[in-house]
Amino acid sequence: MYVPVFDKERRHFYLFVLHIKKQVVEIWDSLAKSSGSSVDKRLPNMLAILDILFEDDIQQYYPYGWSFASFSVDRSPNVPQQTNGYDCGVYVIKFMLAPEEATQPDFVFDSDTERLDVVLRLLDGNVNSCRNELAAKAEAYFLRSSGTNDSLRIYVQNMDEETANKYSMLKGINANVNPALHQM
Repeated sequence: MYVPVFDKERRHFYLFVLHIKKQVVEIWDSLAKSSGSSVDKRLPNMLAILDILFEDDIQQYYPYGWSFASFSVDRSPNVPQQTNGYDCGVYVIKFMLAPEEATQPDFVFDSDTERLDVVLRLLDGNVNSCRNELAAKAEAYFLRSSGTNDSLRIYVQNMDEETANKYSMLKGINANVNPALHQM
């Protein structure tokens, strides 16, 4: 179970990874060297809160005396460490989305790539009720920022026939995004 934590005082995100069967909580912190005592101070309270939140489930499915508060702590040394003071949230998201990848010794965290991945997942997600509207606005912005779509029209006219046919097929696929493209 993943529990993302925001340390309000330090303005820093880190992750608790709870292994229920092993009764272990791992601390995945991209600024581990500078936040150890702060995390240690918050952990018992966080585990006690989980005991309260899941009280009914604990009573129903676990033996008497079972408790998150009794979990042993493992500071995971294999998580990448950030090199700046602002990417902790992106690190936590990456840790949750791809824990196996993020803990590989040869994993290199590229903040720009990971941030873009988060944005694209949010934009393209099925639960994003604004997905089509955002795509249309992005396309409209592109058309406004380039003045018109004249440069695109000239480019298409100069393409060889095969490329133009491929482009025409793409226009058909995107028909629901911007009908104005069909007027080119």
